[in-house]
Amino acid sequence: MAAPQLTKIFCVIDPTTPNQRALVRAVSVAAGSRATVHAYLCFSLPANASYQDADELREAELARHTLWLDKLIEPYLAQDIKIITEVECKTSWRDALAAAAARSEADLVVRSSYRRTALQRRVLKTADWTLLRESRCPVLLVKTGSVPQLDNVVVAVNIAAKDEPHQRLNETVIAYAQAVARMTGANLHAVNAFQGSQNFVHPPDLAKRVGVDRSQAHVADASPEELIARVTDKVGASLVLIGSLSRRGVSGIVVGNTAERILDNVNADVLTIFETP
Repeated sequence: MAAPQLTKIFCVIDPTTPNQRALVRAVSVAAGSRATVHAYLCFSLPANASYQDADELREAELARHTLWLDKLIEPYLAQDIKIITEVECKTSWRDALAAAAARSEADLVVRSSYRRTALQRRVLKTADWTLLRESRCPVLLVKTGSVPQLDNVVVAVNIAAKDEPHQRLNETVIAYAQAVARMTGANLHAVNAFQGSQNFVHPPDLAKRVGVDRSQAHVADASPEELIARVTDKVGASLVLIGSLSRRGVSGIVVGNTAERILDNVNADVLTIFETP
């Protein structure tokens, strides 16, 4: 499979803080790929805004957020980074993200993510929850405050998968991981968890499939999130790539929860890549 091409990076701006980790990361990726950054800010009006002043308040807030965003991107424009901006007011800003990214024809969505407890992940419909279920393109959830040197990258696959959708997903994820390693000079580590000896994966087979040295192929009888976290910590990886089949309904909830468990278990950014069954 050919390496992915990045022409448009959709960056979710957090209007509540000047610390825009996602924007810093999006700009760093754009600098290396010459992609355009689409800086998207969406806000919601206070729930107690009256019907009479809602329109006036919306216009005032649109103007305020637009001015703030323009000031925010000024330093990057001076660095010859191509950035376009969009500000919207929606009843639910979380629900607006995936649709706006699709409308912009983005190749990658970048958003800051914050650690949640297992209970919070179960009961809260976070922006991570929404993007991991509705995005049509890869989603990079940024967890670190600075742009780390990508010395080591971890990619999680399941080379024992027999069905065609998962095999296609493996190929897509591997292509992304190889492209990232090639562009950044990072060491690529492959992870393949299995459960039960009958599902054993041979490390040399994993190494050959992903194109890494035998020492960089890690297998274990464990859950995916457990092994990914263990290897990520061991090699000091700052980026983890995982795959997910794009599904809706109950199956989509299960897939999303798996991605979120990995997100909260690793001290690294997480890039989730989707494949349609």
